[in-house]
Amino acid sequence: MDINLIVNELVRYAKVSFDIADTDLIYFRNIILGELNLSSFKELEIDTRKIDSFKNPDYFTENLNDFLKETTELSDNEIDRKITKIYGFLSPRPSSVIAKFDSIYKSESDKEALNYLYNLSIKNDYVKKSKIDKNLLWSSTYPDKNIEVSINLSKPEKNNKDIAKLLVKPKTGDVKYPLCLLCKENLGYYGRDDHPARENIRTIPLKLDGENRYLQYSPYGYFNMHCIVFKDTHSNMVINESTFKKLLTFVDNFPYFFIGSNADLPIVGGSILNHEHYQGGEHRLPIMHAKPKKEYPLANHDSKLYLLDWYNSTLLIQGENKIDVVDIATKILTKWRNYDDLDNDILSFSDEAAHSTVTPCVKKDGNVYSLYLILRNNRCNAEYPDGIFHAHPEYHHIKHEGIGIIEAMGLFILPARLVRQTNQIKDCLKNNLSDSEIISKYPDFDKLFLNMIHKLALNYNEETIDSSIREYINNVCRNILKDTAVFKDNEKGNKGIDKFIGSIEF
Repeated sequence: MDINLIVNELVRYAKVSFDIADTDLIYFRNIILGELNLSSFKELEIDTRKIDSFKNPDYFTENLNDFLKETTELSDNEIDRKITKIYGFLSPRPSSVIAKFDSIYKSESDKEALNYLYNLSIKNDYVKKSKIDKNLLWSSTYPDKNIEVSINLSKPEKNNKDIAKLLVKPKTGDVKYPLCLLCKENLGYYGRDDHPARENIRTIPLKLDGENRYLQYSPYGYFNMHCIVFKDTHSNMVINESTFKKLLTFVDNFPYFFIGSNADLPIVGGSILNHEHYQGGEHRLPIMHAKPKKEYPLANHDSKLYLLDWYNSTLLIQGENKIDVVDIATKILTKWRNYDDLDNDILSFSDEAAHSTVTPCVKKDGNVYSLYLILRNNRCNAEYPDGIFHAHPEYHHIKHEGIGIIEAMGLFILPARLVRQTNQIKDCLKNNLSDSEIISKYPDFDKLFLNMIHKLALNYNEETIDSSIREYINNVCRNILKDTAVFKDNEKGNKGIDKFIGSIEF
């Protein structure tokens, strides 16, 4: 490898990607040389067309990584931080990014401003686009209530019990800086072994319902332009009237995106409960294509209220009057927080522990707001210790994590282990292995995987096994969504949700 050539090329990449002025090129070149501990440099002729065609910096990341491994004793984490530091230096300063974003927003559109930040975040390696593109993604083939499934190759599985611990304040002396990955203090942070470098992150300040928020993109997005909107202070997730106002204000400012919030309780919430944040993006999630199942008449309101034809218990409020939409949503939430229905296993409290909340999401089409409210309850019992309205145990081999907003709305994020395990399942089927042979060869296969193999064996065909496995996974995901429904799609459940809506004084 000619590291001198790589530096020449990287300077060109930075000039084109980050609008670096010619008068600043020597300055940035010397920063790179210093970070790489190089004492000499020679300007070389480079293939500018090749460099200018790069859509991401993978070429440089790979070469810098190889060079640092060969010439230093840095650990892999230290090398990652070193490379991120270089990209952070080369990127426009946060104030410049904000100014350009605002300028594009005012002179062009919210879409173009959001695209600017997204493309910049790819170019400076904050959004790992090439890794995202390697994720497996498919849609189910059902004629109605379609779902999408992704096997995320970079996202580790998380345990619901560990997620719940985040709500407990750390003891004095245990406080770290930044407090979490969503804190505004990550801007420019060098990182440590248990906290990734964030020198290349760029965020946009927002004002939502009078409170400060920041918009950034997710490094490992679940869908195109997956953004995160986080609070400027480190405080727990909360869902209330102000939440609805903030979400609707966001889509007023950025109608190109949808925006939603994970619920504010363990099991039914997301993986980060100790820092209030929302998620959104360009994508239209499957639930947004679902049709109304039933309309509930509302006196003295301009908006419409529907029960959605969806797997879980979802209400849809549609209207052009933002105040009216917020009012209806708030009345539903207020009633639901304290609503009990023993026939449907719904209890709002156990002692002082709250169980009921909602997962809200908003999009705007023209002047019409669509506010989705998924009714959630996180109660557990002896039969379902991980959650009555959580993925039931027979599906935990595919998905055992909490079902947050993205999955509740129809896009499943499944663990990377399934790539290995589905290949192993194909091996078991192809070679007609017995249960004992399977367990001996693949020790992490439990009874659930054995049942899966037995079911697939009934109609095994080597040419169609891939589609059969996907169909099996699709059905599991659909059944998990049905498990999360607080009011099941049966006579008892339908009567239950009608009774709940009828109890609200709109």
